[in-house]
Amino acid sequence: MLLVARKVLSDCRRAHEMLEFEPKDDNFRIVWVAGIALARAVGHVLDEVESKTDQNLSHIIRAKYLSWKQDKETSAIFWDFIDDERNRVLKEYEQGFLAGPIVVTAAGQQFSLEENLFTPLGDGRYAGEDCRDVLERAILWWESQLNDIEAEYKILVALSKPPSHQCD
Repeated sequence: MLLVARKVLSDCRRAHEMLEFEPKDDNFRIVWVAGIALARAVGHVLDEVESKTDQNLSHIIRAKYLSWKQDKETSAIFWDFIDDERNRVLKEYEQGFLAGPIVVTAAGQQFSLEENLFTPLGDGRYAGEDCRDVLERAILWWESQLNDIEAEYKILVALSKPPSHQCD
C-alpha cells in the first residue's frame, strides 16, 4: 500500500548491503550519504507523497509523526540518528562515523582493524556503535512504522465499509 515509501526503504536496504562489503573509503562515504538520505527520505515520502493519496492515510501518518515528536525516547532512532545524521551529512557534508583503520585494544594489546571493517559513530547516542549496525536499526524501525501505518489504515477502511447484506 505504501508503495513509494517502501521503494525508498528498499533502496536504503540496498545501500546498507553495499556498505557491508565496501572496502574503499571514498565509495563507503558516497554510499553512506545515499543510505542516510534514503533513510530520511522515507519520512518525507510518507508526508509528501503517501499522505496525499488518501485522507485517512494522511491522518494516520500525521498522528504517527506526532507520536514520534511526543515520545522522542521511543523514537530515538529517528531523532538521534536518521534526522541528526541526515542534517550532518546533507547540510554540512560531515559524516558521523570514524573512517580509516581503527585501533582497538583487546587483552592489553592493540590491534589495527582494516579500513571499513569497523566504522563506529563518533558521537551522540550511538557513539562507538558501527554505523552500519545503526543504519540497519533505522531500517528495521522504518519497517515497523510502515507496517503499523498500513495495519491502522486497513482497520480504518474495514470499519468504514458498510456491512454487506447477504440474500438467502
